[in-house]
Amino acid sequence: MPTTHDTDTAIRMSRVLRAPPATVFEALIRPELLQRWMCPENFTVALIETDPRPGGRFRIEMRKPDGGIVPATGTYTEVRAPKVLAFTWTWETGDVMAGVETSIRIELSAQGEHTFLLMTHFGLPTEDQRTGHQSGWTGALTNLERLFEPRSTS
Repeated sequence: MPTTHDTDTAIRMSRVLRAPPATVFEALIRPELLQRWMCPENFTVALIETDPRPGGRFRIEMRKPDGGIVPATGTYTEVRAPKVLAFTWTWETGDVMAGVETSIRIELSAQGEHTFLLMTHFGLPTEDQRTGHQSGWTGALTNLERLFEPRSTS
């Protein structure tokens, strides 16, 4: 487990989401909502299990476009609804970082009727790994934004 949050090996991403923090927080912990967004573009979530409490575990299996499965697991380290969610992240297989534990911290703050989300992924040791994870998170956060887009009623 990383003992420090080295900012030199981290990626930071932010979004403004069209929902209040409590609603966004639910999308970060509820399996039926995570299934709709917690994967890179062109991937789908094949399985998601969560126990969102400090020390609780999660497991996610992402299906690649070719049908292959990429599983990841982690432990929740901080759960403070609706402001902070932090957890470890370990790819089990299918990634060059398989077996390497990193950590993720998501902070939410109200911005009028919307939510400012700041996500930091710590412990990505190389530029290639940071670039690859940033691409994956870009797709996932775009999926998350879509959850809160107004829907047409026609």
